[in-house]
This record gives sequence, C-alpha cells and structure tokens, in this order.
Amino acid sequence: MVDPKIKLYDAVRIKGLSQPHVFESDCFNMRQPRVGDVAYVIEIYEGPPGYELECSGENGITEWLLAFSPEEVELEKVAGSANG
Repeated sequence: MVDPKIKLYDAVRIKGLSQPHVFESDCFNMRQPRVGDVAYVIEIYEGPPGYELECSGENGITEWLLAFSPEEVELEKVAGSANG
C-alpha cells in the first residue's frame, strides 16, 4: 500500500532500498538510485500500488526516472514539498 502522506509532486528522500533496482542506462537513467537521493513523485499507482519517481541533478538533467513498489523503497517526505 502506498503511503497516504505522500502526494503527487511531493519531493521525497530515499531512506532505504530493499534491493538493487533493475537498471538500464538510457536517456532517462544515467545512474542507479541511491539512499539519500531526493526525487519527485510524478505518478502514484493504485493497482498494483507504487510510485514513479524522478531524480534530477543540480543542472536539472534527469539522473533517473523509475517506478517502485512500496516494498522496494522507503520514502521520507522532504519539508517544503509542493503539498506541504
């Protein structure tokens, strides 16, 4: 089940990853996601539950854009997110 406190467009910090994410380098994925990364929730899925997250570097270029199930990732809402 997705965390009801996390809303679309929130900034979230990755606190934990249950396993290495399946990763293929392409135009949207320059590197693996890491604990400590800050990403934005760009979609919330209900069936099956999950999140689409995008992490960008300081230059604004997407570093990774991936979907996670709630079991794969532990998220923490970043203070000052779009939805408070």
